[in-house]
Amino acid sequence: MTNTKETKRKSILKNFYPDYIFEKVEDIPYDLISREGIRLILMDMDNTLIDFKGKSSKNLKKWIKMLKSKDVKLYIISNSFSEEKVKRVSKELGVKYFFKAKKPLSRGFKMVCDFFPDISKKEIMMVGDQLFTDIYGGNKFNIKTVLVKRINKRENFVSKFKRPAEKVILNHYYNKEENSEKCRV
Repeated sequence: MTNTKETKRKSILKNFYPDYIFEKVEDIPYDLISREGIRLILMDMDNTLIDFKGKSSKNLKKWIKMLKSKDVKLYIISNSFSEEKVKRVSKELGVKYFFKAKKPLSRGFKMVCDFFPDISKKEIMMVGDQLFTDIYGGNKFNIKTVLVKRINKRENFVSKFKRPAEKVILNHYYNKEENSEKCRV
C-alpha cells in the first residue's frame, strides 16, 4: 500500500524543481539554450545578475552579448519596487526590464511575454536564484526554468527566511536519480 500523503508531498515539491541548475547565469551554455529552442530568456535581477552592491560580472556581460548575437532575446523580470535600480541594471546590461513583477504570480510573466507574441512558452526560459519566486513562478507559467546559485550570502530578510525551506526541496531534487544529469552546480 502506498502512502498517499508522501506521494502528494513529493508531487507538490516538483512544482519547485528547476529544469536545470548552474553555478552562475553565464555558465548556462548556448548549446543548451539552442537545443531547448529558447528564443527568450527572462532573468531575475537581485542576487542572480547583480550582487548586493548592484555589481555584475564582466563574464555576464560577455554572455549577454554572445546571446544577443545569436538573436536570443533577454529580459529582466524583477520583484524590485525600485524602478530606478532595475532601470540602471537594465541599461548597464543592455536588456529591457519589467519591475514589480510579483513573482511567482503569472502577471509579470504574461505581461513580458505579451511583448513577444511570436515566441511560444516552450521557447522561453526563466533564470533565477530563488525556488519560491523564480522557479515556482516559471514552472506555474509553464516555461523552462534554471536555478543559479545566489551571488552572495547577503540578502533581504524575506529571502533569508525562505532559504532553509529551499534547502529541503533541493535535497529532494538532488536525491532524484532523473535529476542527476540536470545538476551542474
